[in-house]
Amino acid sequence: MNEERNLAHIEIIDWIKPIEGADAIELCGILGWQCVIAKKDNFKVGDKVVYIEVDSVLPDLPQYEFLKERKFRIRTIKLRGCVSQGLVLPLSCLHHNDPVLIKIWNKANPGEDVTEDLKIVKYLTPTEKEELFQQEIKIQNDKNKLRKYMMRYSWFRRLFLSRHQKMSFPYWISKTDEPRAQSLHWDEFYNQFKDKEVYVTEKIDYQSATFTGKMIPKFAGILNKILPLKKYQFVVASRNMINNSKSSLYWQIAKKYNLEQILKSNPILTIQGEQGDTKVQGNKYGIKDQQLWIFNIINHEKGYQYDYDEMNIYCTLNGLQTVPLLYKCKLSELGTTVNDIIEKSKGKSVLNNKILREGIVIRCIEDGKKIFSFKAINPDFLLKYEN
Repeated sequence: MNEERNLAHIEIIDWIKPIEGADAIELCGILGWQCVIAKKDNFKVGDKVVYIEVDSVLPDLPQYEFLKERKFRIRTIKLRGCVSQGLVLPLSCLHHNDPVLIKIWNKANPGEDVTEDLKIVKYLTPTEKEELFQQEIKIQNDKNKLRKYMMRYSWFRRLFLSRHQKMSFPYWISKTDEPRAQSLHWDEFYNQFKDKEVYVTEKIDYQSATFTGKMIPKFAGILNKILPLKKYQFVVASRNMINNSKSSLYWQIAKKYNLEQILKSNPILTIQGEQGDTKVQGNKYGIKDQQLWIFNIINHEKGYQYDYDEMNIYCTLNGLQTVPLLYKCKLSELGTTVNDIIEKSKGKSVLNNKILREGIVIRCIEDGKKIFSFKAINPDFLLKYEN
């Protein structure tokens, strides 16, 4: 349920356009993304290339020296008035003119992941770096020296850790990251779902949080067989891992909104939302205290997801607030192309009309089943705040 994001993959160039007044660069389309490319690379429509997504961090190697000033991170940039999202490299970056590798990569299928081949890692926010640090400390404190030693090998973690340990996230629920519109193979996606009813909410730039839990045995061992009683175990998680620090914002939010008691009364539910305070993400929206906006409520036992109306009723009854609703319509009414969807992502935030909104999230839920969901990020927001 919780797959890692592929940051670099083989794709095909869909189109190439000139940039007015630019002799050395031009614009190309890959999936739904547009990227600035160098004319000297002699790319052509239909070429297989390596596409590297925004928020990738490349290794400090001579061939990537041109990225050194940006600390090797791929960002959304603007060149000659054109927004560029991602980096396009020729397949030769994978094979270094090795005849055997040339044959292998030339036969590769579009979509094939090459993140590890290029030693690319995901850019981590300060919050994510702190979480990773705490996870490493936990491993370092492991009393089993052999296990600690073997933990450095991914094959050992895959084979010998329990599902719960491997994921460091509640295994019964999915993480909250939505795919971007540009990654959907839009024409095929649109033709399949254009008549579906969707609801569109504002994407808020704070911290993703998950509040959930399970009924577990109250006693262990033989005592559990004698007295097979259950108790509710409340679980709090960030975007990527369980958080057990009671002093963290995640637990402060849980306490403020009485989430443990709310979920204890209905232990098959999971609540997911965006949380913030005056110190998170620069507090672009100017909130004065800790706040939580709900975007998902899921019955994790039955796999039933609330639609917006169900979620709004539940939140109203329990003193919670939802993310701002922008539209309810058919997908086709938002537009027919990826560019139409991106245009819809633009505008001012409902939370603070003095700032740009980060983007939108589009969801289609029918009879408790999520048909699809994806996000569109406002490029104007990225250009202002990402760099």
